[in-house]
Amino acid sequence: MNQQGETEDGSEGRIRGAETARRTLRLLEALAAHQPVGLDEVAALVGLNKSTAYRLLRVLQEEGYCERLPQGGYRLGGAVATLAARTAVPAATLEAMRPVLQELAESTAETVTVHRRAGDAVVLSVGVESEQHVLRQVVRVGETTPLTRGCAGLAILASLPASDRDEVLDHVGGSETRSALGGRVAEALADGYAVSRAANHPGVFGIAVAVPGGHGTGSELSLAVSGPESRWTRDRAVQHAEQLRECAARLAHLLGV
Repeated sequence: MNQQGETEDGSEGRIRGAETARRTLRLLEALAAHQPVGLDEVAALVGLNKSTAYRLLRVLQEEGYCERLPQGGYRLGGAVATLAARTAVPAATLEAMRPVLQELAESTAETVTVHRRAGDAVVLSVGVESEQHVLRQVVRVGETTPLTRGCAGLAILASLPASDRDEVLDHVGGSETRSALGGRVAEALADGYAVSRAANHPGVFGIAVAVPGGHGTGSELSLAVSGPESRWTRDRAVQHAEQLRECAARLAHLLGV
């Protein structure tokens, strides 16, 4: 092996002096799998002492790749979603959205999230949990779900030009499934919002609206409110539809739309 870390046959071996980078990557992987997670637990998961884990988490926090929750523990930050979605929306802009989300979370007493389209999927980019209830939908930044499954994706799908919508629906396959999805998209278009029940998480009901995008291009973002179906019923969710649209317009303003 030479000084650049290559073996004699030209292949690359393990790079020396890169343990800090590897530890940081392991922390990110642990956060993605277990968020929210406390300092002691995440340190144990990646085999680090507490002080080292804390120092690396502080760097990730400063760069927007993780955030520390008010009630304690860590989860992935908006910068992770920026990478996952290949979006031009910077982490600072996602963080600027947080006061709007907090206001909506306090009003609805439920979890509020912003999702970004990434091809035929949506990525949870930033969110706020209401602290009014112990039982609530947990924000998992970076969580990726199909565009055709769940209210966050359906709201974006309904905002797209008809030709783009049809292209996405064609990927689903199966005429019956496509027909059913087409009906849900049509319903979202007529209502001005999309709803879903237990689409990605059992027992959870959600409502979402598209964040206005450029003229004629559809939306790349959606704003959603979700919670336990026993409490966050369809009737209760629909009562907040207009407020969701108002908040979505405020988010569009932050994006310069």
